[in-house]
Amino acid sequence: MSSAKSSLYLVCWVAAAGLSLGGQQSAPLSSVKRIYVEAFANKDGAEQLRADVIAQLRRSNIAIAHERSGADAILEGSGETWVKGYRSLNPRSGRSPSNGTPVYGGFLSVELKDSNGETLWSYLATPAGGSEDISKDLAKRVVRRLAEALAAEPHH
Repeated sequence: MSSAKSSLYLVCWVAAAGLSLGGQQSAPLSSVKRIYVEAFANKDGAEQLRADVIAQLRRSNIAIAHERSGADAILEGSGETWVKGYRSLNPRSGRSPSNGTPVYGGFLSVELKDSNGETLWSYLATPAGGSEDISKDLAKRVVRRLAEALAAEPHH
């Protein structure tokens, strides 16, 4: 191989190595042991959604950090709940709250980020049809999917 060709290969190799070393890779989910739950975006029901997510994380034996500095990952979220209408067995009762049970709508969107702010995992949950407690329902859905993602990640 000529000297010019070998120099070109060396330059290409160094450039390729520099590119792969220069970009920071986010940590794998398997490295997440403690999660800090950031305050959710200020919308109707957001505080209750955050409290329910924390309660579900505890039930799922996922360690929760009390401060950002003690966490491997940060769970950020935004969610909202509202009453869509009322369900009644009496067709003449109308849509009045006093005449039926509320039907809720809402969502909970979360992102699990590493210390560099890179997203490791995200999920959007919407309520099931006949949810009695929409906040707990959304929190259960999110935490179940997070636990599945953490368990599915190959451990090194």
